[in-house]
Amino acid sequence: MTLASFFGAYGPSVVAFAVFGLLHSVAAHEPFKEWLGHLTAPFFVEHFWRITYCALSFWALYYAVASLHWERNIENDVWLVAYPAWLWQAMTLAHLGSVALMYAAFLQSDYLEFLGFTQAWRGMRALAGRPAPRLELFGTDRLVVSGVYRWMRHPMLTAGLAFLLISGPSLNNLVYTAMYAAYMIIGAYYEERRMIRLFGDDYLAYKRRVGAFFPRLWRGAR
Repeated sequence: MTLASFFGAYGPSVVAFAVFGLLHSVAAHEPFKEWLGHLTAPFFVEHFWRITYCALSFWALYYAVASLHWERNIENDVWLVAYPAWLWQAMTLAHLGSVALMYAAFLQSDYLEFLGFTQAWRGMRALAGRPAPRLELFGTDRLVVSGVYRWMRHPMLTAGLAFLLISGPSLNNLVYTAMYAAYMIIGAYYEERRMIRLFGDDYLAYKRRVGAFFPRLWRGAR
């Protein structure tokens, strides 16, 4: 494959993934939510934006980007190397481990809250005249440093990268993994800045103790 044919095959999906990453990061941060609150209503942002955000993100990543990446390059879905049986078994176990890590982080973050169902349910209750006390959202009003977050600051991103790295070694998957890794580094950088604004010295101390994507074998100053 020449460089021109490579960019011809993957240029559209790289651009689409970059646009997705930009919009996904911007839409998750407070300035955008404040702007959206002025445009719509603070009530919508507090109760229904998260579930809308997750639905749009799912559609954009698994339909728009995926169709440009995999459906346009079906011929590049073949494996580039053949694993021996023992390595395939080890990779399968590691693959399951990445799923378990993602599931653990997902559960710890309260998956109903993470997907926006909790907020939407509370919004429906408020519209029906049965408001509940204000909800303290995971990662916004409290700094979580227990469970899997005791070992790494971004376990979901790490699990996603491990899942892709251990998947079938096709050209499609390798290119997609590279795009994901770039987004993971850039997205984590801006998320860290957001967390420092929210939690200040507490997050800086947490950052010194705990690695971003992998557990540290040493501990920084407490």
